[in-house]
Amino acid sequence: MEVCTACFDISDDRLRERVGKVLLGYGGPAQKTVFEIAVKDPGELGEIRGRLIDMVEEDDNIRFYRLCAACRTDSGTLSGDPVAQFPAVVIV
Repeated sequence: MEVCTACFDISDDRLRERVGKVLLGYGGPAQKTVFEIAVKDPGELGEIRGRLIDMVEEDDNIRFYRLCAACRTDSGTLSGDPVAQFPAVVIV
């Protein structure tokens, strides 16, 4: 299982909501446009990318950052809470 953070900058409210709904199927929001998701393998991440690329407009931006287990352990919120813990959650 891979954990990722997906961050997006989309100007259209409806489209931004649609992208969020797709990502909710794989994890949860850390912020309004930042999701922590989990995927079974790189192929599943490719499927997510394929679904989203057909939805967004040319000026929209979606980025995926992989988070290794050691990186997740060393990461946290300002208050000290851990970031998404998997296998329950994966960051895309």
